[in-house]
Amino acid sequence: MEAENKNLDQFTKDVIQEAGLTTPSVDFLANVMAEVSKEKVPVKVYKPLINKVGWLLIGSLFLVFTFVLTRFSLGFSILGDWDLSTLFVQKYDIKFTIPATYAYSSFFLLIFVIIQVTMISKRFSRSLES
Repeated sequence: MEAENKNLDQFTKDVIQEAGLTTPSVDFLANVMAEVSKEKVPVKVYKPLINKVGWLLIGSLFLVFTFVLTRFSLGFSILGDWDLSTLFVQKYDIKFTIPATYAYSSFFLLIFVIIQVTMISKRFSRSLES
């Protein structure tokens, strides 16, 4: 068995010596880099959840509703007698009042912004997973 292994070792040494070492061509690195640069990597294009036209529409609707609610009040409130101006500290005799319409519109805007942020964060995390 050892004789066969010695013969096999000698045979492989002879084959390797006959083949010799080959060196790459002079421009081997340039050729490899050219082939690598040919490969196209798919680029993800950022597409916002709400585009510019949508934001302009939302902003203009917000301004129109604010204007209509402040100019054409019907004398009743959806939220009843809940007054947001009582949330301010009146310890220092500061006479600062916020119209109820602005307070309600700011409150609902805050709710919509929170919803938007959660939707964007979910979409962003899904895009990172794929």
